[in-house]
Amino acid sequence: MNKKKVFKTIGILVLIIVILMLLYVIRNTIIVTKLQKNIKEYTSKTNFSIKVTNLTSEKSKMTVNYYKKDNKEAVILERNVDENSVKMSFYNNGERKDLFIETNDKKTVQVNTKNQLLGLNITDSLQTDNLWQTILYSSIARIKTENVNGKECYKVSNFYSPYWMYGDNITEFYIEKDTGLLIKTVIDDEIAVREYSFDDVEDSAFVEPDIGLYTVVEEN
Repeated sequence: MNKKKVFKTIGILVLIIVILMLLYVIRNTIIVTKLQKNIKEYTSKTNFSIKVTNLTSEKSKMTVNYYKKDNKEAVILERNVDENSVKMSFYNNGERKDLFIETNDKKTVQVNTKNQLLGLNITDSLQTDNLWQTILYSSIARIKTENVNGKECYKVSNFYSPYWMYGDNITEFYIEKDTGLLIKTVIDDEIAVREYSFDDVEDSAFVEPDIGLYTVVEEN
């Protein structure tokens, strides 16, 4: 009789654990599916800007401002490490690409460059190929609510989408609940914070610097 009670107790505990695991997977899958749906409103936008501030444990700082309006794009990248600074300005007007580079001691420009623009497209950070893949990745993911710069976000870790690169030790996504937009990433010792603006990019964002102030150089 005692053995029956023991087995019954064990069976009940196993059932509770299974139910809790199922609820965990269902909860995560619902959250991920909702974020995947919300981001779709923004992935097709053709007028937007993104500012990314990137910090590392080496005390270096990099800021990237990306502007897009239809077929026009501009990227302004500024990096500061100790007292050394580099600024790269890449412009694509739909017909020609120019790259301006400024350092502490010189200014150069590559006219009609063949270098590719490092764009910051709006993508689904939790992209999967199908529902079963979403369920699988959600089953091992950790998702909790956190506030980032006044925005209600989900902090998502251990979600291994095949469309993202991951750190060796830490990979965390902070995704805004209402929009599905990626607000912050933590990949090992590198932290990146994103700010977005939509439907307000003007043509002035694509006006290039005075080329006369730069030395024209050929591509290597």
